[in-house]
This record gives sequence, structure tokens and C-alpha cells, in this order.
Amino acid sequence: MATATDSDFEAIQGVTPTAQAAMLARRYMHEFKVPADGLAGFPLTAHANGAGNKNAMFRKAITLEAYQKAEPVSDPLNMFDVAPNADGAAAVLLTRRELLPKDFAHPLVRIAASASASDTLGLHNRPNPLWLAAAQVSAEQALRKAGMHREQVDLFEYHDVYSIYAALCLEAAGFAPTGQGWKLAADGRIGLTGQIPCATLGGSKARGNPGGATGVYQAVEAALQLQGRAGPNQIGGAKVAMIQCLGGPAASAVTHILERLGISEPDSS
Repeated sequence: MATATDSDFEAIQGVTPTAQAAMLARRYMHEFKVPADGLAGFPLTAHANGAGNKNAMFRKAITLEAYQKAEPVSDPLNMFDVAPNADGAAAVLLTRRELLPKDFAHPLVRIAASASASDTLGLHNRPNPLWLAAAQVSAEQALRKAGMHREQVDLFEYHDVYSIYAALCLEAAGFAPTGQGWKLAADGRIGLTGQIPCATLGGSKARGNPGGATGVYQAVEAALQLQGRAGPNQIGGAKVAMIQCLGGPAASAVTHILERLGISEPDSS
């Protein structure tokens, strides 16, 4: 707990990561006039996508009514706003094109760029606790290094261990204006056929939260999308994916841009 919250000013007072996320959500909902069920779009999207992922913990879509009736965990977050802890395994194989067998059947996925950034651990030390500066910086740097524009990103695997972080990540990465991230989910714009598909195989909420392995899961799931191997959850024509993983309340943020190459296309990097 002390590694996810400030030990001197937060953890020592009994603040848990869940309580901290709830306080952020309460402030966000107050400041931007978000309705009580305004964050519902994130778990609804995750569970709808999890239904098509055979490796997800929860493979059943949920309704808005189910969300509204869910037991509270830490007001205003309920059980559908908190990703369940999970075990499991995921692995990423990094190699050079010339080391692959000549009959390798899948399109190659290149790490076009990576960037990391850090911020204060204590929220009270930030000018605006609702702005994830590290997530913004890492996303912008990764796009710049890749020589790409945000509009080229076909899917975004954000950090959705709590619904509020999904909203804040969308805003920090520039996919939504400040205070409007929740509307992308509420309006269905993060669905598989939406403006910016997110949590395409269920995210931490439906697939399960593997803790420190979250970033590896994101890389695997994004690679499956770029290779056209995501089954019923496949994003048509996906060529570029952004994945972003946070440490604590975005005290650190790491963003990768993954790009699909042809089956035999050389990697210019």
C-alpha cells in the first residue's frame, strides 16, 4: 500500500489505493458535473469486450441497470468500477526479423516508440490532482518518437484498474478534453467500432488485474489486434496501437506505440 500511496501523508492515515481512487472520482464528478452513473461506460465496455475473450475472468456483458444496483466499494465507486485481482501469465517475445522462421505466418509487430515519465507520488503535491501529467508526457513523447499523430492510433489500451483512471488516461493522452473522458465511454465511442477502441479484450476490469504484469498483458493483447488474431473482438484494419500502464496514481507512466508490419516487411528501426 505504501508504494502506491504517499507513506508519510496518505498511507499512514489509512488511505488505500481504492480509497484514493474514490476520492479522485468524487472530485472529478463534482468538478465536471458527472452524473452518479457517469463512469458506467468503462466497465460496460470492458465486460462487453471480455465476453469475446476466452482468457478473461468475466465473459459476460453487464447492463447499466446492473451497474446502478451494484454494491458500493468506496463511494462513489462500486464493485464494477474496481478491477478484480487475477493471476495468469503473459509473455512477449522480442526478436529480429532475420531470426524468425521463413514460414512465420503472422504480421510482425514493431515497437515504434516507448516513453516513460514520472510525477509526485502524493496527490497533494500536484497542481491539479485530476490531471495525470506523467501519462500526458509519456504519451506525447511516444507519439513524437514514433513520428505519428494521435489520429493514427487505432486502439488504446489504457490503465483501467479503476474506472476513474480510464477517464483520466483518455484525457491525458489527448483523446478527450479535460473533464470529458467519461463521455467517450458513455457515448459508446470507446467500443470496438467506436472512435478510439479501448480495453479491447476486456482490460483489467473483465480480463482481470494482474498487478505488475498489466503492461505485458496490454502488449500481448495489442499485438493480437495488430496481427488480426483478436477473434470476435478484432478491430478492423488495426495498424497502430497505444498501450499505457501507470504506477500508483500515475506517479509513473509508460507508453508504447506498437505498429503492424507486413508478414515479410523489414523493420527499418
